[in-house]
Amino acid sequence: MGKNISLKSIVDFKNDNIHFFIPSYQRGYRWKSRQVSQLIDDIDSFSPTESTPFYFLQALAVAKDTENNRVNVVDGQQRLTTLKLILGEESGELPIDYAREANQALDKYFMNMAKDVIEEKLVKIGPERRTEFCKKIKECCKFLYYEVEKAKELSTFNDLNSGKIPAKDSELVKCVMLTLGNDETSNVTKARADEWDDIERMLNNNSFFSFITPRNTWKEDDGMTVLLRYAGLIPTKTEQEEEVFPFLTRILDELKTKSRVTIWKMIYSAFYRLSEWYNDPLMYHAFGAIVHRRGNNESVFKINNDNHILDIIEGMARYQPKSDKDDFKNWDSGLFNYLLLSNAALCWERWPYRYSFEKHRQVDVWTMEHIFARNQKDLNESEFKDWLGEKYSPQKFEDYQKECKENKGDKWLFDELGSRYPSTEDNSINNLALLPRDANSSFNNKLFEGKRELVVQWSSERWITYWAPPVTEAVFMKSLTGLKMTLPYWSEEDKKAYYSSIKKTIKNFITALKTPLTL
Repeated sequence: MGKNISLKSIVDFKNDNIHFFIPSYQRGYRWKSRQVSQLIDDIDSFSPTESTPFYFLQALAVAKDTENNRVNVVDGQQRLTTLKLILGEESGELPIDYAREANQALDKYFMNMAKDVIEEKLVKIGPERRTEFCKKIKECCKFLYYEVEKAKELSTFNDLNSGKIPAKDSELVKCVMLTLGNDETSNVTKARADEWDDIERMLNNNSFFSFITPRNTWKEDDGMTVLLRYAGLIPTKTEQEEEVFPFLTRILDELKTKSRVTIWKMIYSAFYRLSEWYNDPLMYHAFGAIVHRRGNNESVFKINNDNHILDIIEGMARYQPKSDKDDFKNWDSGLFNYLLLSNAALCWERWPYRYSFEKHRQVDVWTMEHIFARNQKDLNESEFKDWLGEKYSPQKFEDYQKECKENKGDKWLFDELGSRYPSTEDNSINNLALLPRDANSSFNNKLFEGKRELVVQWSSERWITYWAPPVTEAVFMKSLTGLKMTLPYWSEEDKKAYYSSIKKTIKNFITALKTPLTL
């Protein structure tokens, strides 16, 4: 926890002789009646307990201006100003000065609207309860007080308001969860701090983080927020749009009814479950495949048991090839998920070989690669030499060019190369494998054996150049069951054996998932 983050009440502000200043770059006071009313109702209904002694007032970002003996408010002026209006400007309990002169009439309009709501609410509760209510605000309500460097004041304001938040949500959540308080003993807080450190170390492990984090997860640069999702502490859509620190807001809302111990059990239980799955060969590949499948990835954060995982995996395995055998032109999330599952299942069979969800996640764009595709264009002489190898001669290239002028180049190649060149284009799953787009483009117009040489090279370089997923690599290495290793081309028999092999591997994988559930 950084030294620039602390919990402060209005009493603390008074004791520290803090005088707030709202700089001219702020837009002014803009809270509407609903927001003022909700704040009053929330504080009024809050009752301090041993487990929840404070009402948390969100984050207050400030920059110390020692030259002018004041504290500039970078973020949080709406709530701070509302509290000043509730306590009464004449009370002097919360000294705030405003630099803005532009749109003063508009600022006054919203402040008067807030005063009307405050007066209506506080008159209803009566003078005695009003005194108690104001005392509660001063003593039992605390801001998460976050100090930024004076030199970075304006850039921090711009970042906060553009979504580029310099203070991570999890840093502020950490402050709330690890600050010593009278709701628990210091030993309990210290133990939680140690567990927090263990979690952060694990989240900094790219292999583990990639295993649990779907592609393009919102706020994924703040790793702890991924775990908070798994703990069920997901901000609502409204909070994501309106709050600067939405996960902090969710935690503070939970603390109104739950103790820190209870919330931490939710978080640590989620971490323990994910760690168990990460270290289990079967669950690692099952859950990882679900996390990185295409479609509805937000739902992954709601998975909390083995049965749920089995249901989703069985759904991924239900993919059926297209009736017209044109899987390539019609490929969708179903085919992608099926081939991803085949990769995970193959690695499970070959444990301790693990599918690398870290490498998988680093791929910009996934494509469907023809294991062997007929030539899509007329070959130039250099390409022609590569394809014919020892059979090449200038005369043959001349003959080939003549056939190309008649749109018969493919037939000529088939007649010349025989089994090494398919008679028809095959767009079925029997002839498709997953490959990163940049690796796919490097295959260009190579024959099967040429592609195999590249995959062997990539494998030996350990992904210095490109990465071929395990099943794709096994296809070109011909290490899957039933593939004919002695044939340097992709035969009709290989195609059938390939699809049969991945179906069997997936079936065995699902059987293994079912087995522990029936014991």
